[in-house]
Amino acid sequence: MVVKITNSERGLAPAILDHCSVGLFVVGAEGAIVHWNQWMAAATGVAALSAIGSRVADVLKALPGSPLERAIMAAQTVGDMTLLPNTVGHIPGLEKRSTDSVLVVVKPLQERHQHVLVQVFDQGGETSLATADATQPTSHQDGDLQTRSILSSIADAVITTDINGNISYMNVVAEKLTGWRLSEALQLPLARVFHVAGEEGASLMKAIDACLQTGRLPKVQRLELELIHRYGVGVAVEESVAPIRDERQQIHGVVVVFRDVSQARRLAAQVSWQASHDTLTGLYNRGSFDSKLDELLQDARETGLMHSMLYLDLDQFKIVNDTCGHVAGDELLRQIASKLSNHVRADDTLARLGGDEFGVLLSDCSEAVAQRIANQMRQSIMDFRFGWEEKSFVIGVSIGVVTITAESESVERVLSAADTACYAAKDGGRNQVHLYRSNAGEAAQRQGEMRWVSRIHSALEDDRFMLYAQAIVPVEPQPDQSGHYEVLIRMLDESGDLVPPGAFIPAAERFGLMPRIDRWVVRQVFNLIQNDYEALVMGGFRFAINLSGGSVNDEDTLLFISQKMSEYRIPAGMISFEITETAAIANLSSATHFIRTLKKAGCRFSLDDFGSGLSSFAYLKNLPVDYLKIDGAFVRDIVDDPIDHAMVQAIHQIGQVMGLKTIAEFVETDQALDRLREIGVDYAQGYGIARPEPLCDSRGKLLLDQHGVSNTDSQSNAVQSNS
Repeated sequence: MVVKITNSERGLAPAILDHCSVGLFVVGAEGAIVHWNQWMAAATGVAALSAIGSRVADVLKALPGSPLERAIMAAQTVGDMTLLPNTVGHIPGLEKRSTDSVLVVVKPLQERHQHVLVQVFDQGGETSLATADATQPTSHQDGDLQTRSILSSIADAVITTDINGNISYMNVVAEKLTGWRLSEALQLPLARVFHVAGEEGASLMKAIDACLQTGRLPKVQRLELELIHRYGVGVAVEESVAPIRDERQQIHGVVVVFRDVSQARRLAAQVSWQASHDTLTGLYNRGSFDSKLDELLQDARETGLMHSMLYLDLDQFKIVNDTCGHVAGDELLRQIASKLSNHVRADDTLARLGGDEFGVLLSDCSEAVAQRIANQMRQSIMDFRFGWEEKSFVIGVSIGVVTITAESESVERVLSAADTACYAAKDGGRNQVHLYRSNAGEAAQRQGEMRWVSRIHSALEDDRFMLYAQAIVPVEPQPDQSGHYEVLIRMLDESGDLVPPGAFIPAAERFGLMPRIDRWVVRQVFNLIQNDYEALVMGGFRFAINLSGGSVNDEDTLLFISQKMSEYRIPAGMISFEITETAAIANLSSATHFIRTLKKAGCRFSLDDFGSGLSSFAYLKNLPVDYLKIDGAFVRDIVDDPIDHAMVQAIHQIGQVMGLKTIAEFVETDQALDRLREIGVDYAQGYGIARPEPLCDSRGKLLLDQHGVSNTDSQSNAVQSNS
């Protein structure tokens, strides 16, 4: 293919370039040759008139797919300069004149967009990089000066030696990298100026000595070379070495071409580090942790050694993240990572597995030692106080411990066991260490939970749930008291017997079934209101419905309740939802969004089990609730325990300041009710007030009156004076 060349492009070929003793040709923006000097014509047998205007690949038949073609493309596209030592076979004609001593420099022409200059040095032919002596022809000396001029302008460092291995030439880049000026380095041994540290340096110099004697360069494995600057600074370099030959193929020395790769290696190290580490905390990431866990598992099988894994999940972390923002949360994670690092040994692995979860692999570590380390970590975090903008937070951690032995089945099973142990630590009250035991009891429990999943699905499909209700009454009797009930759920088994919530709720929560159950309860209560709308609305009935943490974080449940409130025309204030403190704290921002959205629809909210968490008062002001339900653990012993009495009093006072009503749970005696009345608590609930009763019959007819008394023959144990 012939491409038309413009007059301006022909101007790139002044006569002086034709008389250079090195090969020169220029590739234009469209990939055609725009200059081809006499040296190239003589070497290839292709005249300038034939070459100019042709594609490079049409002239150099061996070009496609070669390093030379890639270098030309790199120069045109991204402006890279490339030096190709020992390039033979890409330029026809040179293979007859030399063996492996061709040096090609490919560089972009800055003044000509996408034009590339290719310089060819045939060290075994007419061009020598050795120092010219007085006996050589003047034209050869001129060519050598031209070569040196070109080498001084390229980005790579170049050093040439004579047959004795003494330096005969250095370009400017080589002077900079070695710290030696050419005038100082001339005739010095190469090893003194080009000083490479370690065994790699010794191997390289032996290879160069062999090359000077035999003309052949032995293969030397050099993964990393460190060039020692004259003043002692180490520089990472990549190098290539080629022999210098004359036209009779006699060895005159070697040429060493090298470049500074310090920055490239730093970038490679940085990329490698980022691939294996968490950028926020500097700890290992999940991928590295899993790889190390697999190594320990293999080691346990091969050697019989025991290793251990800790799975840590921070308690109360979301409080900081939601109340102070993600910047504070990130800083907390960094500080926690630093605290944990103090308790791991040199051969251990500490990683951030994601969010507020961490993992520790303890190499060659017994069960007892692993528990001791886990408790040290737990205590360290428990003693830690995180401060942010004049606020102080107490953070806890739940830790699961699992041993890694030859019997451990797989990485996935170890991780699952550690997660199960951590879940057990949280379920047991948080801020605990739980050791995983793969015994029959635990396996039976998991099997039992899985059976409950299918039973729950079946009950939902067959509509085998029942609603119960327990009255919530004012502590101070009111003449116009209306019916206020907490709605409770029971399940009917396949034989029609009642199943208490404690039997199936844990499995439903663990396996994500609570949103479906909660929606079933909401639908049934709303249907009850619709079926007897006038009596319930005019009678002032109010229903409190429990919502699980899964429902609070479920956008589908939020949309479902919003739509049903509008569809059933539920009056404002008739429905309230009870959310446990644990559910609210699990995702404070999501809970706040959920509450605010439904409050606009006329719903009210109670914060259930208040006081059971570690930082209840710290986040209460961020939750727009209407009622505080005081944790029954404080109410049950309020008569005999002064601490419980003080806790109930403190919670009630906080509620008063914030304009919230307080409800005391687990009120079982008249004495407890009297104490609550003294404190000023607004409402009471418990077996001392009224037991749970069926809310409606099988036809959906309400079974309770406005005062919490069953309309059936079954009477409650209500304190009648307060009904």
